[in-house]
Amino acid sequence: MSKLYCVGELLIDFQSVGLGSLKQTSQFVKNAGGAPANVCVQAVKLGQSAVYLSKVGSDGFGEFLIDTLKREGVDTSFIKTTDKYDTSLAFVSFKEDGEREFSFYRKAAADLYFTEEDFKEVQFERGDILEFGSVALKTQEAKYTHRYLIEKAKAAGATVCFDPNLRFNLWEDKEQLKKTVCEFWQYADVVKVGEDELEFITGLQAEKAVEKVFNGNLKILLVTNGGKGAKLYLRDGKTFCCGGYKVNAVDTTGAGDSFFGAFIAQLMQDGSNDYQTMLDFACKCGAYTTTGYGAIPAMGDKKKIDKAVK
Repeated sequence: MSKLYCVGELLIDFQSVGLGSLKQTSQFVKNAGGAPANVCVQAVKLGQSAVYLSKVGSDGFGEFLIDTLKREGVDTSFIKTTDKYDTSLAFVSFKEDGEREFSFYRKAAADLYFTEEDFKEVQFERGDILEFGSVALKTQEAKYTHRYLIEKAKAAGATVCFDPNLRFNLWEDKEQLKKTVCEFWQYADVVKVGEDELEFITGLQAEKAVEKVFNGNLKILLVTNGGKGAKLYLRDGKTFCCGGYKVNAVDTTGAGDSFFGAFIAQLMQDGSNDYQTMLDFACKCGAYTTTGYGAIPAMGDKKKIDKAVK
């Protein structure tokens, strides 16, 4: 059976209780977070085997994160711990207009300093998938380790999936972020990107940008647009659309990760090439996750999702 390997940040999401800015908020709820980790958990909830590759601090927060993923059925044997760096923290508040305010504490984050040595025992096989984002690509150490894993995955015949997941407040220089994303985009077979993110990366409107990005290895491009759904583009020019699903959304945290995790889970199923069905179900999963608070706590399995989202 093929496996999903996700590599990247692993952090504590402190989410505000009630509405207001971070300045106004006095209470927070602790949840496990990190986009690739969310993708990993959603795939497991849909019946796939998944492994997480990361590093956390040797502290209570790191223990909590490992325990959470383990409880969700994720293989945590490649999550390393260190006394040298800290576990990543993120605080988010919910404003009355539905927008979110973030503040990250990860300048000395352990997941920015994992190395090739941490993952030398990882062995990919044909049919496996390696998924990653841009948040953990801030340091030279992390970039080198990602390249090492990507080369190893490709040599084994695994598929590489990339979600740029732009977080501008984590980068001092937006152009450096764009350069980094473009560098790692070229390695990917599958990319999931927001419509606004695609326009930032290419400098073009989304529809025109699609033609530009199909170079190198890219075979499938997923372009999401929040509650308006998503589009799937193939290298041969075929396009599939889903207008999204109406739900009572209370928190959009992790919706895009749930979408991508669901798409990858279906991609891992033998002989699954019904792209319209795959896209529709991925949108269902993303919509379902917005009906609860937090990312991982709000995710569902196929039975729950099909019952709740029509």
